[in-house]
Formats: sequence, C-alpha cells, structure tokens
Amino acid sequence: MEDTLLPRHLRAELLDSLRSTRVVNIIGPRQVGKTTLVRELLDVGRFITLDDENVLAAMEADPSGQIEALVSEANDVPLIIDEAQRSKRLALAIKRIVDERRRMGQFILTGSSNVFTNAHVADSLAGRVQTLTMLPLSGAEVQRKGPARILDWASRTPEPSLRDLPKPEPVSRNGYIQELLAGGYPEIRNLPDRSRQRRYRDYVDTIVERDVADLIKVRKSDAM
Repeated sequence: MEDTLLPRHLRAELLDSLRSTRVVNIIGPRQVGKTTLVRELLDVGRFITLDDENVLAAMEADPSGQIEALVSEANDVPLIIDEAQRSKRLALAIKRIVDERRRMGQFILTGSSNVFTNAHVADSLAGRVQTLTMLPLSGAEVQRKGPARILDWASRTPEPSLRDLPKPEPVSRNGYIQELLAGGYPEIRNLPDRSRQRRYRDYVDTIVERDVADLIKVRKSDAM
C-alpha cells in the first residue's frame, strides 16, 4: 500500500515528535491526507475516528472512561484519534491521562481545527503537546522527492555556490499550469477536469456551510 501513496515530508517530523512529546496534534485542511498519514504511512498505533457517530457519542458521554479503556487496549503504541475536533470534552480527558503518565508518544490527534484552543487546556499542557500543521501536497511530494535542504546546504558549506546545485528538471509552461489546476489534495488532483472542478467547488461549500458556520452565523453563504 505504501508504495502506491505519495510520500509526506511531515512523516519524519511526526516520528521525531512521538519520541519527544506525549501528545502530537496534527491539524490541517480537510482531505489533505492526515488520516492517510497516520493509518497507512505511519503504520503504528490504535486508531479510532470521531466521524463515527457511535464512537463520538460514547466519547461525549464518558470521555475519561473511554480514553482510559482505549489507552489500555493500545498498550505501548500511540492512541490515534481522528477528527478530534468533533469532541468538546476530549482535551481535558487527555490532559488527565498525560499528567499521570509521562511516557512519550501516548496520543496522536488529527483534525481540521485545534482541539486545544481552550486557553486553560493549552496553557496547562504546555510542553506536553506538539502541534504539527499538514498542508496539501508540495511539488516535491508530488514528484516523490525529498524535502528541500538548500538552507542546510548553504549553512554547512564553507563557500556555497549555486553552480554546485543539481539542475532542476525542466518543466514547460503548460506543465506548471496543469500542476496548479490539479492542486495538492491527494484524492482530488488525479480526477478528470470536470470532476475535479466539482470536487473543489463542493469543498469550498463545505468549508463555508459547515466549518465557518460553527464559528459565526453566515447570512449570505453564496457571497462568502
């Protein structure tokens, strides 16, 4: 499976964070690949999703009891909670667990917004949560290349010269245009043109009608 998936540069940072902090919080736009990262590319951990209404209802009814049970089942691997922002009571339950247990890499949370936005929770978990932001696919990821290291090269080379860098692969003007139109959302970029346009239009509608509406009352959603 992993060979068919595009590499994500955030994977290395995620693995490093699991070794140095108790909770890793991955936030980013919907459909950007967060779930794929933690399920297929990470290949470790006990996974649940709060997109499952039954799981969400149980979490809201007894967050501490549910988290305790899930952590026990996970043993020494991370408990991965997908769409964590859907629960209003999750953050405090996690705080209680990580206050009692000092093991690194206990939780991985993913969501389109930060579950630790409550100021009290964020302050009390300082030093125990690492937040990573996942963005759409970069050009390097699409081309299955490694992350850019030009700043490392420049700082470690006594007399850096641009002539020493490898030549980039040539890309035509039309090639640039096609990459821009495809975008960086893994499931959408390879669709035919019309299907891709519809998916992106639906994506924007979902953001306005669901995510923005959670924050403010939108009187004219079409104008927004």
